[in-house]
Amino acid sequence: MKEYYISLLLLLCTASVYGYNIGSGDILHLEVYGEPELALDVTVDSFGFIEYPFVGKIKVLGSQVESVKNEIITKLKDGYFVSPQVTVFVKTYKPFYIQGEVKSPGSYPYEVGLTIRKAIALAGGLTERASKKKIYLTRANDESGHEIKVTMDQEIASGDVVQIKESFF
Repeated sequence: MKEYYISLLLLLCTASVYGYNIGSGDILHLEVYGEPELALDVTVDSFGFIEYPFVGKIKVLGSQVESVKNEIITKLKDGYFVSPQVTVFVKTYKPFYIQGEVKSPGSYPYEVGLTIRKAIALAGGLTERASKKKIYLTRANDESGHEIKVTMDQEIASGDVVQIKESFF
């Protein structure tokens, strides 16, 4: 049964975050096999750091799950554990935001593979005045805040802001 649980966690880790860069506001689940007191959920702070027992404070902003896992393993091997088996996965992604001509604008939980079309559905659909051609996206990792024009099938990332403009006819 334990092997099944470990396999399931590894599958979740691999499938849900392949290529995903960790951001502030994400909640990571961390655990060391055989050490139940080290099973913790930690929130990435606004500066991109987490704290974990025996490891201390580490910067995870922009990192992928696998590199965070490897850093924790390395630090745990340094005087604490011989061969720690560590599991790390994103338990909760920071939300995305949708505003403008949707029925329920606001923040919504992010899911891997989310598109503009699905985001609109989560927000209750388009209003009668919404334009299907004037859809803009501001990427969370774009410091300039530049809006890009997108289509309904554009994938979005956690922290992104979707803006649905009004149609004039």
